[in-house]
Amino acid sequence: MGSLSVWFENFIFDTKSAVVTVIGSGGKTSLIWHLASSLRVSRQALHGKESSPCRKILVSPTTKMFVPPRQAKLYDRYFGAPGELSFDPAPGVTLAGCFNKASGKLESLPPGDLERMVPGYDLVLLEGDGSRGLPLKAWSPDEPVVPSFTEFTIGVLPLWPLGKPVSEEIIHRLPLFLALTAAEARETLKPEHILALITGKVITDRAQSYDSSGAGASPLSGLFAKAHGKKLLFFNQIEDNKALEQARDLAGLLPPAFRAGISGIIAGSVKEDWVAEL
Repeated sequence: MGSLSVWFENFIFDTKSAVVTVIGSGGKTSLIWHLASSLRVSRQALHGKESSPCRKILVSPTTKMFVPPRQAKLYDRYFGAPGELSFDPAPGVTLAGCFNKASGKLESLPPGDLERMVPGYDLVLLEGDGSRGLPLKAWSPDEPVVPSFTEFTIGVLPLWPLGKPVSEEIIHRLPLFLALTAAEARETLKPEHILALITGKVITDRAQSYDSSGAGASPLSGLFAKAHGKKLLFFNQIEDNKALEQARDLAGLLPPAFRAGISGIIAGSVKEDWVAEL
């Protein structure tokens, strides 16, 4: 186990700059702000090995996200409307989008404006999904929204809902979740339901090989159906050794062909800033 911040710095910055879209549920926004805060200054700069003291980081939604209070000091510059945008990236964290007064949320910029803002930033962190604050969800055909210029797609899921009743109390878009996972409303949430959520396929036999032809697949799509670039599965909100073993067990049930198509599987906690590779 190690620091989540250090792990992500090594994973993301294998190139000079990166565009990251975070999707899924159970801590997307927390992960984005954690990375913006912890990666704004590189480890090389902290040790005097770089002249630039601060990275240029852009945070923006491709759907909707809440604007954190200014007193939280999570961002240095804020643009709440396209007319305010600056296409001259500045050091520090820039938050940009279209503020909707009715909902109190920051909505996506016009795609062209977002794409024009991206060049010049060292790190772009996009929130590509919404789950209404619930730990799990399924996706309608128009989500998540992952721009084609994304270099890393991070899929975030918690596992603590396992064993709880399948209901609207923990699942956003419950009817779609039932269709995707073959679960029944109010039954106990099982590992095979999470597997179907991740892979987009209902797996009745856990030893069944991944069928790339699509036979037996749900008509809906799994977590990474619209991903671009390298794909990373992150089991978040893992708070103890028992939860970590649960994550290892579930990762071991993922079909080999699915695992071969993603760059990594990790488990950890944004809150506690730790991670383990699975």
